[in-house]
Amino acid sequence: MKNASPSTSSWKEGLIDSLPITASYIIYGAIFGMLAGQAGLTSWESIAMSVLVYSGASQFAGSSLIAEQASVWAIILTTCLLNLRHFLMGLSISPHYQRFSTAQVNGLAFFLTDEQYALTLNRFRHRESDVPYILSVSVALYTGWCGGTWIGTAAGAWIPDPASLGLGFSFTAMFLALAYYQLSSLLRIFAFLLCGAASVFLSFVVPNGLPVLIAGCLAFAIGYFWPTQEDGDQTAAEETRGAESA
Repeated sequence: MKNASPSTSSWKEGLIDSLPITASYIIYGAIFGMLAGQAGLTSWESIAMSVLVYSGASQFAGSSLIAEQASVWAIILTTCLLNLRHFLMGLSISPHYQRFSTAQVNGLAFFLTDEQYALTLNRFRHRESDVPYILSVSVALYTGWCGGTWIGTAAGAWIPDPASLGLGFSFTAMFLALAYYQLSSLLRIFAFLLCGAASVFLSFVVPNGLPVLIAGCLAFAIGYFWPTQEDGDQTAAEETRGAESA
């Protein structure tokens, strides 16, 4: 029996690693589907939003604004503010994407979410980046989100108040679990606590979307001016791999 190819192995590892988060995506997607129905969206409109937009925070905000009969420009502006953090995530993970073609990068960019970013970054701190793993994680999460939305639209008629179930906490628990693997030094723990506190404070004084962006910029500044030994070792390893492949 032949051993599995590296791409097949990466694909399977991506599916296994993404299973817990996919389960949370199904739950959270179902909550969105139910709330979107209450906001006046049809089942097909809710599912189409998940398929085409694929941004949980923006979809929840958008459905709420639709229910309040807000203007199109208000919805677009809110969506842009909420998704500004993707710019920082893209900058952070870009070194791991440099070995991919432009077409591959553009295709994978659509699937960039907070959880996909954290999951793939955790892996690529110790393993070389590869498209099969990223694509496997991305497809699993995307399918879970869209499938969960469909379940939510179907179940909306039987659950009048989905928010009362408290299922939204699954995302909080998931983020804490993902953050745990990043807290590998005292500096990172300090940055985590400082940026978290800054984001909470800013949420009371600046528009939605900006607190996370500002806290993210603060985290970038800390990482730039006070790099840890682990970050230096990782950079050296990446430079060595680049020299070997040149």
